[in-house]
Amino acid sequence: MTGHYGKEFLIAFPKSKGPVSKVQVLITAKEDAFVVFESFHPGVNNTYQVSADAGKEVSLPVSVVMDTDGIFRKAVTIRASHLISVHCVIQCDCIAAEGFLVYPKQFLGTKYLLSNSDFANIAIASQHKNTTINLTVLSSPSYITWKGTNYTENDVLRIEQVDDYQTFQLSANGYLFGLVESTNPIAVLSGSSSDASMFEPNSVMEYMIPVKNLDFKYIIPNFADSQQETYQFQFQDHKSNNVSIPGIDVLRGGATDLFYYAFGNQLPCIAKANEVVMPVVFSSYESTFMTLVPSKEQYSNDYRFLTPTTSQFRHYFVITIKAYQINGILIDNNAIQKYQNSMKSVTDVDTSDEYITVTIEVTPGFHHIYHTDPDVTFGLILYGYGTSERISYGYPAGIRLRDTAA
Repeated sequence: MTGHYGKEFLIAFPKSKGPVSKVQVLITAKEDAFVVFESFHPGVNNTYQVSADAGKEVSLPVSVVMDTDGIFRKAVTIRASHLISVHCVIQCDCIAAEGFLVYPKQFLGTKYLLSNSDFANIAIASQHKNTTINLTVLSSPSYITWKGTNYTENDVLRIEQVDDYQTFQLSANGYLFGLVESTNPIAVLSGSSSDASMFEPNSVMEYMIPVKNLDFKYIIPNFADSQQETYQFQFQDHKSNNVSIPGIDVLRGGATDLFYYAFGNQLPCIAKANEVVMPVVFSSYESTFMTLVPSKEQYSNDYRFLTPTTSQFRHYFVITIKAYQINGILIDNNAIQKYQNSMKSVTDVDTSDEYITVTIEVTPGFHHIYHTDPDVTFGLILYGYGTSERISYGYPAGIRLRDTAA
């Protein structure tokens, strides 16, 4: 396994709640780099210089977003002279925002699970010619329509001869959980164009992790100011699975592969499954954001990121690390002990290991978080809430994945 930095990236931009006003690509680098954007879509191709000390914010034409279902040539590729990290943020005129971490191309896979809520939205980007893609609907109260045919639970949608740099988008009026399989590595994004929670509707989306990178156990951190946290656990096989969290009731969503539970007191917890599982957090404070949760094997040692500037946000990040290792973390060259009052702990009952989560509010702009011991890794999730608008965003700052060839 290697870090979340890379030199080549493939991106698709799913539709959002309404008309898009801004599309941002936020790039950071370990050393100064030249970065090339390429796409068949007009207005994207360009070259930028990225400073290791400041990062680079790139704005793309809003038309690069897929605003309807169908097949497009809107994939964006990024190539860099040195290792970079990439995040994307989409802002809507209708007061909605969300973002996602982009994985380097060598980590893309051929099998993905989909996670979403109401008004499911799925976007796929191909990097190879003549790719065949199958989408098996595992569970859904709704359906997706493709070329005049409705596909619902247990149906398989097959799309053949997808070309390189093509993107396509599918959507449903309800949630739609499925398994995506392809003959060549692809990028898959899943979420909801308008999350219908009890709070202000917001677009939510994440760049999905290939199934081969899923794990059995996850430490789920706390999120500042959250009024409700709903955790969703997604399985490939929904007939013989189970999730347990000490002290918490995990509710199964009927005879499906969907698990829900609401947790309101902002404490970290540890979720364990008997099969590999994909956990997603929907965290709400007036509006909702969606974020994947990395397993501890996917933690990194070094994170650099830019906060979004699509709107006015209060920005936070939450760190997860073994308790005895926490003193080596530096936050913009400041020791983490400065934030001792925001630390919370949880113990893994299987190993007796204690983990610390630290939630910290940060100023807008560039940040560098790392551990002084290069062999120590920790989790980091970035999120934010609007200061004057009911919007939010959230995504992992980085995830270590296995190469496609591994």
